[in-house]
Amino acid sequence: MYRVIVVDDELVIRSGITHFINSEMKDFEVLNSFGDGAEAIDYFKTNDIDLVISDIKMTHVSGIDLAKYIFENRPSIKVILLSGYREFEYARSAIQYGVKYYILKPTNFTEFKDVLANMKSELDQDKSRKDQVLFMDKIKLLYSNILSNKKKEAQDILLSVFEDVKDCPISKIKQYFYDLFEIIFDKFNLYLKIQITAEKFNLNQLLSLESVKEVKGSALDILEKVFHLLLVEEEAPNVFLLQDIKEYVQEHLQEDISLQDVADKMFFSTVYFSRFFKKQTGETFSNYLLRVRMEQAVKLLRKNKKVTEISEACGYHDPSYFTRIFKEYYNYTPKDYARRFISC
Repeated sequence: MYRVIVVDDELVIRSGITHFINSEMKDFEVLNSFGDGAEAIDYFKTNDIDLVISDIKMTHVSGIDLAKYIFENRPSIKVILLSGYREFEYARSAIQYGVKYYILKPTNFTEFKDVLANMKSELDQDKSRKDQVLFMDKIKLLYSNILSNKKKEAQDILLSVFEDVKDCPISKIKQYFYDLFEIIFDKFNLYLKIQITAEKFNLNQLLSLESVKEVKGSALDILEKVFHLLLVEEEAPNVFLLQDIKEYVQEHLQEDISLQDVADKMFFSTVYFSRFFKKQTGETFSNYLLRVRMEQAVKLLRKNKKVTEISEACGYHDPSYFTRIFKEYYNYTPKDYARRFISC
């Protein structure tokens, strides 16, 4: 059920909308109502809300001001504005703050119902996207703990996923964990060069189970087998991981790449990736990236490339910034470095 607040300086309108939603719209619940946008903003500070229905004109903080605040500070909250006919063009100025729905006063509740139905569809889509992001974040964390040989932490993450989906139908829970392991196996194949198949770990068995307890037991058993497999492989996968990381950096050197970009590419959490890279190479990723860029810059200087060309090729789109970084690294500007070490 989506959480709603109503903001209008007329009590009769607030009460009418609140009663309509709480009696007619089963997917929405009005938790509170306020006479001014300032009160609503205070409420946001300690409460989670999905939808705000607000009048345009109010004494202190208007509906437009409220929409602007939400856009800048709580962008996940949706807004529906209530407007008199004369104010309608003014209300449309809230488009820049992400407001798409307007209701003319006096309120036509048939139209209002249609707007809320559309709003529910948008909120459902947002929730689905958010759930998918959270799902992938947990898989990344699980994957990172597997690679770190942290069995207890990995088991805890797996069990927390069960908590997330425990109220879903059993068919969805089974598919959820089938997909989870299939994604992890795919990353093993791609980055660790360990050939794992769904058949090898009998993933299809998950889909034939009939209770949550059985699915949980089977998932934990599969996880145990994964740890055993990596124990047998020992350190070999790290060689392939480092190779893939370094190849990715070289292929994207001209881009504004970051630790986050490479961690996402390798399907690591940023924390795990940072620790892994430092442990395997003895230097931080940021220092490695800087070193590779500076070495590439020198190679291009030897080919008589212009500073602007070198800057772009090394991922710096501002030549003056590139020159400053180069000087900090080598104690010479690119031109001075070329004169001193290359021209002769």
